[in-house]
Amino acid sequence: MLSYRHAYHAGNHADVLKHLTLLAILQQLRIKDKPFVGIDSHSGNGFYNLGSEPAKKTGEAAQGFLRLWQQREKFRGTDLVGDYLNLVAGFNPVDTGASIGNYPGSPAIMQSQLREDDQLILMELHSTEIDHLRDNFKRDSRISMHHRDGFEGAVALTPPMPRRGLLLMDPAYENKADYQQAIKTVQAVHRRWPTGIIALWYPMLGQSRDLSGLVKQKLGNVADSVSIELTVAPQSDEFGMHGSGMLILNPPWQLAERVNAALKKVGPLLQV
Repeated sequence: MLSYRHAYHAGNHADVLKHLTLLAILQQLRIKDKPFVGIDSHSGNGFYNLGSEPAKKTGEAAQGFLRLWQQREKFRGTDLVGDYLNLVAGFNPVDTGASIGNYPGSPAIMQSQLREDDQLILMELHSTEIDHLRDNFKRDSRISMHHRDGFEGAVALTPPMPRRGLLLMDPAYENKADYQQAIKTVQAVHRRWPTGIIALWYPMLGQSRDLSGLVKQKLGNVADSVSIELTVAPQSDEFGMHGSGMLILNPPWQLAERVNAALKKVGPLLQV
């Protein structure tokens, strides 16, 4: 089933958590001169218009990233949050007010941090999204794109060369099988690439549907790991995503401290 389209959810509170964490990891990788490889297993199309009809239909961006954007002057000069907002501003040189015409997804954020010798591997299975992805990144020789299942591709394409790098995995979790598949994939990738940084996003849902505890239970002891979570509302009985988390294997030094400090600043703006 491939009904998920990130255009409806781009810029939501989960994106804020995911992108802050991703940017912090990439900044750490850039400290050393040695090249690295970034891998994005579920890429989407890379850029989104937060003023589009899909974005307006759900209103998730208006309750998520756009709340930060509207108060961006407040965060000017701050560490990670300021870097994130400056990055987005770089894709939007013309001020369009409260909306964003070029909101970077994870592929664009990863591309923005590449140096000359770094590489990026993007995967997307959805037939429409892969076409948009190719159009958006076809001019960058450092980037390779694959029309394939991200779970399968993550295992098949690791370990990369060079072996220094990051795998980002943020599946749609359209059904419960995705949780087990994500866990198995992370375990398999870690066996093949024990030194790689693996960052898995997971949703936090209503009590009857929430499997975030399973993710942490199965992967929390696989390697040196940390879980960073953002909640924006109390947990309901059944429906709704009240928060999400990032489970990172082999996290860079002080990653959790840096991201949690950023979440402490932006979290109050994202509360429902």
